[in-house]
Amino acid sequence: MNIPKQAKRWYLVMIFCVLLSFFAFAVGPNIGYPRETIEHVGLMIALWAPTLGILGVRAELVQRREPDSMK
Repeated sequence: MNIPKQAKRWYLVMIFCVLLSFFAFAVGPNIGYPRETIEHVGLMIALWAPTLGILGVRAELVQRREPDSMK
């Protein structure tokens, strides 16, 4: 299955957000940030991940639909 380049970018950004959120939860308290602040920041970043994933799906669907509209 060939995933379009634009969709791959969105998927990579989504994965980056999940990893960044994990990093915030795991390392944030150890470097001196208050637990409550880290929880808010981590959740905010993690909530963006599904949105970015949906944008990747949308980009993939648009790319697949383009050849059909030219017929």
